[in-house]
Amino acid sequence: MLNKKIMAAAAALCVVTASVANAGSFDETRFNLGGELSLLNKTTYSNANTADLNNFRSSNGGSKLVIRKNKPGVNVFLGARFNENLGAEVGFGFITKTKGTAQGNRQATNKISNLYADALGFMPVSSKVDLIGSVGLGRMKSKADVAGATFTNKALLNKAKVGVRVGAGAQYNVNENWGTRAMVRYQKGNKNFLKSNTSVSVGAVYTF
Repeated sequence: MLNKKIMAAAAALCVVTASVANAGSFDETRFNLGGELSLLNKTTYSNANTADLNNFRSSNGGSKLVIRKNKPGVNVFLGARFNENLGAEVGFGFITKTKGTAQGNRQATNKISNLYADALGFMPVSSKVDLIGSVGLGRMKSKADVAGATFTNKALLNKAKVGVRVGAGAQYNVNENWGTRAMVRYQKGNKNFLKSNTSVSVGAVYTF
């Protein structure tokens, strides 16, 4: 919890600082597109003791859902850099399907997708490196099931949830057009099932 608060504070500080900075390096808005590989996705799920959630456990009332595993994912995005300090991005991401053996030797699966929009603050620390803070909203959705299991309300578990997301990271600008970045992000989800996700990603961005 403390790490999430620190990350949120760092992201907000970077965005606010960027918004009040003297922004005049760019003559006009420039657009970009890019992609990221999320190497780490630390998901948290509801620990409620319900029949539907127990379908995803190895035993009734177990402490962990068998689909709670770290899996890589992919993000693709389109953005705009309004000036040296401010930008925005919209994107789509997904986490590869997780599988696990639940009680009754049934196979449990989940695949997570996400639509998002972020405001970005850039803080140049050298001619090549920018620190990044982001604040936005994401629509995270699960596609979870357990083969052969009976559910009371599976739609509630898989309901898409719009939640706040924050991020912090850095971007290395190789040249005028190409850059690489690393980001850490936290996003809230559906309190009835997939409560949140914390990700670490690396990627590239092309500005045109």
